[in-house]
Amino acid sequence: MPRRYEIVYIFDSAMEEAKVKESLERFHKLITDTENASPVTGSSHWGKRSLAYPISGREIGYYVVEQFATDPKLLGEFERALKLDQEVLRYQIIVNEGEAPRPPREPKRDDDDDDDDDAPIIRKTDDEPEESDD
Repeated sequence: MPRRYEIVYIFDSAMEEAKVKESLERFHKLITDTENASPVTGSSHWGKRSLAYPISGREIGYYVVEQFATDPKLLGEFERALKLDQEVLRYQIIVNEGEAPRPPREPKRDDDDDDDDDAPIIRKTDDEPEESDD
């Protein structure tokens, strides 16, 4: 039974984006099983970012975060390939046991210039008598 995982890759920043995508496709083949033709459920390329500390003499890495579902038996060969690939500076795989990730909500925009939105709404009820101009 497939389990859901999330992985963060940090590639060498000298790699072209096309080369990163090629490496990702190669890794995806390792976690693909007969039941699940497309194991990757989400992918986000964060691009080049500064590392918290130098890794192998590099201070910038190319970050990619992916969510995928696969059989746990396939992870051994997948991790072996990640360790042997010299273009991968670091990676971390976690089991995603919570609910499926949702896309981030857009922040509420305050485009209205009306200040009336904050004013209290007063509604007339049937119990209140009407005012007359006597």
